Order: sequence, then C-alpha cells, then structure tokens
Amino acid sequence: MRRPEGNLLLEYGFERSRPPEGVSGSSRYTLHRDGAHLALWGFGAGHAVEGCGGIYVNRYCFVPRWLADRAALDPVWRAEQTASLRRPLTRREIRRSRRLLRALIRWIAAYERWVEAACGPGYRPRTLASWHRTSIPAARMAIEWELLARHVEEPPP
Repeated sequence: MRRPEGNLLLEYGFERSRPPEGVSGSSRYTLHRDGAHLALWGFGAGHAVEGCGGIYVNRYCFVPRWLADRAALDPVWRAEQTASLRRPLTRREIRRSRRLLRALIRWIAAYERWVEAACGPGYRPRTLASWHRTSIPAARMAIEWELLARHVEEPPP
C-alpha cells in the first residue's frame, strides 16, 4: 500500500538505492546507526555490525545466513543472489548470528512502535487488509516481534 504522505522507511532515516542500470531487482533500503548496518528488500533483510559479521534473513524462510562482512550485502538486488550464503557453522558464528538476529527482530519491533506513533493505530491494520494471510493482529505487531526476540536463544559459550 502506497502512503500518500511518502515512504515511511525514508522518513525513518533509510536511504533507498535502486539496482544499477541494466540490473533487474528490488530497491534496497539501508540504515547505518551506531556501527550497525541494516538492509531491507522486499524479499528479506540483512543486519551487520562492524567487526562482528552479519546475517541475511529471507522474508519467507526465517533462517539466518552468515555474512563474514557487511559488504556482502552491497551487490544484492535479487533473492537468488543470496543462495550461496550459508548457515553459521562455528560456535562463534552461531553466537554472533543469534545476537544479530535478536537485534534485528528488536529493531523491527521498535520500527513498528514508531510506525504506530507516527501514523496512528489504524495505519498498520489498513496496510495489512489486502494481505491474504496474516499471522497476528496488526495491533500486536510490535509486541509480537519483541516476544519473538526473546525466543532467540544464545548458545552456551
């Protein structure tokens, strides 16, 4: 659903990049804050922290894929370009990927709270009205994301 007042991601502080000329794919929205790098496409999200690595999570298969470096997200414009990303393998990668996943989910929860404050409580239900499948009521969006973050366990050291 297009918002007549403008794009909320841009209003929130994201920058939009379109695929280079001659390359097909989705726009990418990026946000850099406090050493963290978020990248969003219609097909998934990436979250990386300088010196820590990063993860990519597909929108429909919520399994983190490991990124040794955030720069791995820069050339991505299509979901197929993430096919070579692997699951975290080492204990260190698993610990870091779970921390990054938890932080990504908490960021989504914070963004949903911001959306509700900026647009009012009726905005999210209107945007989801055309969806054929929704898992949770729109009014609980931020709460459910925060609850999900609590379920991402950190493996023992």
